[in-house]
Amino acid sequence: MNVLHPPFVHFVIALPFAALFSQITYLATKDTTYSKATTRILAFALLVSFFAIYGGITDAQKILSDGNILGYGKAILQSHKTFGIITVIILAITTILKWYALDKKSFMLEKLSLSLIIITILATLYQGNMGGKLVYKYSAGIDNKIIKLRNNEAKQP
Repeated sequence: MNVLHPPFVHFVIALPFAALFSQITYLATKDTTYSKATTRILAFALLVSFFAIYGGITDAQKILSDGNILGYGKAILQSHKTFGIITVIILAITTILKWYALDKKSFMLEKLSLSLIIITILATLYQGNMGGKLVYKYSAGIDNKIIKLRNNEAKQP
């Protein structure tokens, strides 16, 4: 199975952490270089998130059509899709507010941006946890032939 989603998702999870550290450094030093870096990191995360959504939709269609998911995983897959879109909206709002705070040189908005970056991180971690459950608990995207082969190998002495 050719999967597009995971490589992009890892960037969407990691980049807000880099933005968080850059934003904290900006708030501590008031050096606008860090504020600019935070804005660019968030913008890149937002760009990559669109590829993650596209890959997720494509992979989900393949997973469902091939039947490579167990029972209740189908409902979680739908929730994962819905919350993924919500997470990208949160990331977009964070990025836009961060850019606006930088443009207006508003320290108060920069502090608010820090809060939104933390909310973005929490949303992506929750989303990543849900995605991990889909793969490791409900075998989403795992080819049934591989599962059968591993089960047979485990049965042999």
